[in-house]
Amino acid sequence: MIRCLNCGTEYEGNFCPHCGQKGTVDKITLPFLINDFLSRFMDIDKGMLFNLKHLTLHPKKTIFNYLLGKRKNVLNPVSYALIATSLYLLITSQFEIHWIEKVELEKFKGAAYNNSFEAGKIIGTYTKFFWLLNILFLSIFSRLFFKKFSFLEHLAMNCFIHGHTTLLGILTFIPFRLPVVYDPFVFLYLIILNFMIFQKKGERFEIFVAAFFSVFFSYILFYMVPFILVLISK
Repeated sequence: MIRCLNCGTEYEGNFCPHCGQKGTVDKITLPFLINDFLSRFMDIDKGMLFNLKHLTLHPKKTIFNYLLGKRKNVLNPVSYALIATSLYLLITSQFEIHWIEKVELEKFKGAAYNNSFEAGKIIGTYTKFFWLLNILFLSIFSRLFFKKFSFLEHLAMNCFIHGHTTLLGILTFIPFRLPVVYDPFVFLYLIILNFMIFQKKGERFEIFVAAFFSVFFSYILFYMVPFILVLISK
């Protein structure tokens, strides 16, 4: 009999019947760590690449199956959004972005301009946190427009949607050098994914309009937050 090191269950065989832990323990080495990371990250049948493949080909089916409890091979939505955003920041940091300098826009002097500049500076400095915060805003408005699911289910859906759209932002950033928060392709793809997930026969126009406004209002709220922070700090 073997006692599982993970959950304490006694069993015979190569894997614990309770938690699936291997009966033998590999020694921690650099090759083991690299192989373990790659197997978890690059496995087409589960994890990150599984999400990437199925959210691209079958977004509605993949997300609805997850909400219904079919989650065995799926990387959970929060991890997907975090990894996608981290990959975006890692890759885009290798490219030089020419931000508009304040001195180049002296003709727009005034309180409104100064507040806008400071708000943009906050977004640029804390892109990861503000971009992830947009998941919350998307969930608020998708819950208002599409009431079929609970708020937490909308939050899970939008983690998938947001993460997947962020990966598209990597592809569009390379030729256009547009930060994800200002990328029109990202904005459009968010609308398309929302439409694809909630579409119904005979209601496609209504669903598209609802998808557009849920994303549009989330962006309005997203851009308002740094303005509010600037005003509060004065």
